[in-house]
Amino acid sequence: MQRAYDLEILDQPIHDPAELEHSLAQVAAVNRYLGGDWALRRALAPFLADRGETGLLDVGAGNAEVALSLARWAAARGRRWRVTALDLHAQSVQLAARRVGGSAGSVRVVQGDGLSLPFPDAAFDVAYTMLTLHHFREDAAVALLREMARVVRRLVIVNDLERSEAALFGARALAMTVWRGNRITRHDGPLSVRRAFTPDELMALAERAGLRRPRVHRRLAFRLVLEAEP
Repeated sequence: MQRAYDLEILDQPIHDPAELEHSLAQVAAVNRYLGGDWALRRALAPFLADRGETGLLDVGAGNAEVALSLARWAAARGRRWRVTALDLHAQSVQLAARRVGGSAGSVRVVQGDGLSLPFPDAAFDVAYTMLTLHHFREDAAVALLREMARVVRRLVIVNDLERSEAALFGARALAMTVWRGNRITRHDGPLSVRRAFTPDELMALAERAGLRRPRVHRRLAFRLVLEAEP
């Protein structure tokens, strides 16, 4: 299957607020129930051994559900993780800020461009993306990975879909059932699979970005996880 470059509805600047909120909640449910959250936590589990505060950057954070769940997960294990949830989309940032309001300072929301991150070098321990990289063309994806590497000291993580016929079949089935009531998710879900990368393509992007020791893992429910050092 060739990679698609059609634009996702979610990338448009203005949405009906209720429709956008519902769509982002559906994306969060996909992460929760189809392995995305588990795959990210598996990659981050070694950082639970840290005794001090760990700083994480979520690039393309959407409604900040992933950032909030990670902060809670670490706190339940006696660890202090401070997560910065960054997104370019103004409406998504507003939704995230509203959700983060009661998080006791463990998560902060920032509007910013992943291709020009508004942070100094080595400002975080880890930077990760969840279902974000596939929104970029190849050259921009490389630039994003370079920026993520610039602002971290220890690890870059990409958690995204794997482009495959089986994954596309599953996304189309969800579009006809679970997602059929939301125009954004119904359209973007299958397209996200078609825009996603294969393991070899993801490794090639990491190498082009100059990341050190890149490795790509296949995880449950058609997930790919790239882990690399800056």
